[in-house]
Amino acid sequence: MLVTALDSLAFLLLLGVVAPVPLPPARAGQCGWVHGRYAVYNGSSVRRIWVIGTHRIVALADDDQDIPPAIASYQQDPSGGSLYGDFYVCAREPNRPGHMQHVRLLRTNHLTFRGGPFPPK
Repeated sequence: MLVTALDSLAFLLLLGVVAPVPLPPARAGQCGWVHGRYAVYNGSSVRRIWVIGTHRIVALADDDQDIPPAIASYQQDPSGGSLYGDFYVCAREPNRPGHMQHVRLLRTNHLTFRGGPFPPK
């Protein structure tokens, strides 16, 4: 009986520690924060955010020039690498499983680049 009670308590504590991963907004026009890795790739929809903890990738439209200043300065850095942080995105189209979703990037928070704060001070 004691082992069962301890197992139940451990399970409940584990549920409290494991937080759900915030997913990109599901419907066009919805907005929300996602934690991810921003990088620039080759091909179409070159500016992409991988939502950490998922298999989801969201992309900025290639012609979207209205982006946060920190992202603009990162894109001018020729050293490459990825930018990690929290990204406030608004869906441009509905989420479709198996497809990259296009979003607008409105704000960023807690950005790091190669383990240090971004932009560097």
